[in-house]
Amino acid sequence: MITISNPTLTLSAEWGPDDPDVESAYLLLKDAASKLLDAKIKDEADFKADRIYEKLNEARNHYKAIRSEDFQSRPTSEQDAAYNSLYSSLWSAYKDRLIKFISTIGYEAGAIVAGDNQYEAQMAAFCRRYPELDWLKQLIDGQKKNWQDVLRDNRNAQEHDGDLRDKKDLPSINTPLAAKKMFAYVCRAVESIGICLISYKLPEYWSVEQINPNATVFDRTPRFVVQIPVKY
Repeated sequence: MITISNPTLTLSAEWGPDDPDVESAYLLLKDAASKLLDAKIKDEADFKADRIYEKLNEARNHYKAIRSEDFQSRPTSEQDAAYNSLYSSLWSAYKDRLIKFISTIGYEAGAIVAGDNQYEAQMAAFCRRYPELDWLKQLIDGQKKNWQDVLRDNRNAQEHDGDLRDKKDLPSINTPLAAKKMFAYVCRAVESIGICLISYKLPEYWSVEQINPNATVFDRTPRFVVQIPVKY
């Protein structure tokens, strides 16, 4: 069983020319799910991991369009549509698909994406129900401050009525740099929360180790590994 920190990601330079390696998070969750003892839960968790991958791969396709050489020359309406599609896919991977994956392994975690008026009460109830996960609130508090609420509010405004007149303080994330950072944040959250919570359900002879804490999906370096601890 492990816990994770919530660092703020910064960019001192471009991420680089490579596309995000969303398979790293996906295969990690698949690998962990394969080690669960209950066959029914194992199969369902494997299925739900596939559904996360669908949305992350969909997001990558939109991200690749944003990175294309002719993107900046396209009409603004087309650019906005690409960003909206990217953020809709990322939000769905996090808010919907991850929560369903977590539910499959025995944690009802909808509190982490609760609205502002319900968040504190729902997270308090979550921590009472699962005291082993009381550390999670601090992580989600940090995510909400760093990126989660910005992504949610932008996505909701664009998805619903498109009315941004009363949201003048809402940061714009329709830039290539913001898209890179948001992609990294969401993938980090999906991977971190998913693997940490499933680690509580694995047999004791399996251990989840964080080997590259600062790695992102743009580094092509695994951040976690599931292994049998070696004793010397």
